[in-house]
Amino acid sequence: MLGETLEISKCEVCGSTELDAVLDLGLHPMCDDLVEVGDARQCAEYPIDILYCKNCRTAHQRYQVPKHDLFPISYHYRSRFTSDVLDGMRQLAADCATKFGDLANATVVDIGCNDGSLLDAFARHGAQGIGIEPTSAATDAEGRGHQIYQDYLSEEVAARIVESHGQPDFITFTNVFAHIEDLSGVLRAMKVLMSDRTVLVVENHYLGAVLDLNQFDTFYHEHPRTYSFASFQHIAQNLGVSIADVNFPSRYGGNIRVFMTNRPTDGTILLDEIDAREAQFAARFSTLNRNVEQWKACKRAQLAALAADHGPLPAKAFPGRAAILVKLLELDTDLIECCYEKPGSMKIGHYVPGTRIPIRSDDAFEQLVQKPPVLVNFAWHISSEIQAYLRGRGYEGQIVDLIESSDFN
Repeated sequence: MLGETLEISKCEVCGSTELDAVLDLGLHPMCDDLVEVGDARQCAEYPIDILYCKNCRTAHQRYQVPKHDLFPISYHYRSRFTSDVLDGMRQLAADCATKFGDLANATVVDIGCNDGSLLDAFARHGAQGIGIEPTSAATDAEGRGHQIYQDYLSEEVAARIVESHGQPDFITFTNVFAHIEDLSGVLRAMKVLMSDRTVLVVENHYLGAVLDLNQFDTFYHEHPRTYSFASFQHIAQNLGVSIADVNFPSRYGGNIRVFMTNRPTDGTILLDEIDAREAQFAARFSTLNRNVEQWKACKRAQLAALAADHGPLPAKAFPGRAAILVKLLELDTDLIECCYEKPGSMKIGHYVPGTRIPIRSDDAFEQLVQKPPVLVNFAWHISSEIQAYLRGRGYEGQIVDLIESSDFN
């Protein structure tokens, strides 16, 4: 079943109509379309067809899934279950304190705050947290003592926040800026929220890291755009602010963190170095296309051989981006028996999207009398975290990442 999409015809960052088709991954289910075990419903599928704007170096989904379908009330992701995410949030709050001074009594608005984990990190510095979150995760965030607006960001919601709390000292987006359906609408809302003293902090997957590490699985439907530094130069210009600083955290396979404000700062940005790197992005998509095909053949053969020796394999962790890899490899219960998630995850009791691979609790894995000799790590982008977690719980078998550098040799 083919789902409804919105097709774009121009760059949503700079307005250019010159968009190049650079990567077509075919049809995929939404990464959070989790069907309950026992339910016969089939997931709708949507195209993943990436367009690239050379002017602002932004990658776009040609066909975008409406936000109410992507982020329903029942959305299953919660930030608190991933240590790498929490570490990055703590570091972001500390980074703001280092660059802009004491955060005590500062007001922070976190867009797409999920369960409030980033607001918790700022609260440890004495800041007051306000969150905007359209899904049921808003209830989790409210329960942690933050002021939450359960809605999508809009000019109206921004005006309500300013009326009740004034214009904030900080506005944050952590891997949410990629999720925005209507970028121009969000930028209008930013102009309502921001004063001359407001610092806008955006952290997002970085297109350079996506190309460096063959992270084609980051192009899932929840990411209508993937950004470069040049993208944020255009966005800052639109908002009438300057880029005060930029850094490139390693978490989640490589992010870009940009600080935009009119406050005076002493950050140094190596513009020439960044520009030289990003000038190569367009050409590198051809290499990425070849690598996708090579990976599919190599990884499918590897998993088929392991399953032939050991039977269907267990998997560990289901980050949303793994849905793309599962579909590209056409995995189902002939190769993957089930996928284990941390106890308490809302994904438990559902199937991996587009399959009948059940998601089970790690507690069930612990109860196995004989542990399987091989386990497939679906969360390959945080391999060290998963490896440490499994070894810490006593697993001694072989762990196979769903993407490995050897897949491209």
